[in-house]
Amino acid sequence: MNRRIATLVAVLILFLAGHAWGQTGGTSWDRLKPEEQKTLQPFKERWNSMTPDRQERLRNGADRWQRMTPAERDQANQRYQKWRELPPERKETIRKRYDEFKKLPPNEQQQIRERSKWYKELPQEERRSIREKYQQMTPEQRQDARQRFRTMTPDENRNYFKGRKK
Repeated sequence: MNRRIATLVAVLILFLAGHAWGQTGGTSWDRLKPEEQKTLQPFKERWNSMTPDRQERLRNGADRWQRMTPAERDQANQRYQKWRELPPERKETIRKRYDEFKKLPPNEQQQIRERSKWYKELPQEERRSIREKYQQMTPEQRQDARQRFRTMTPDENRNYFKGRKK
């Protein structure tokens, strides 16, 4: 069961972070490295009929999986289990947001990553407080806040919510 989950996690990682592969003919199963074959075993029967792009994404994911520590693999399994439990509508929303994110210029993607990291590093109580204050805003106030956040530093973001009344 764990091997199956591990393989599925590798596939998900590939799906979300795959890169285009320029080779037109793909790679036959027999030409894969033994460690790749081991990780990609669930795909053996249909491997040769896959597009080169899909094969490359799977191979990249298998490579990342092999380089992970046992703790990283456990974390990946846990994330995959959470993903599987999400309702289809939520998964679709996440996929759409990811697609939108990937269309942003690199500097905007980096800003979002930095703000996300900043938020995750906040104490849980402070995150809860920010969420509550945001949820109590009117749609117009939320739009204004989103526009301001794009130009504010993380500390300015924090102070923005500290100054808001409930």
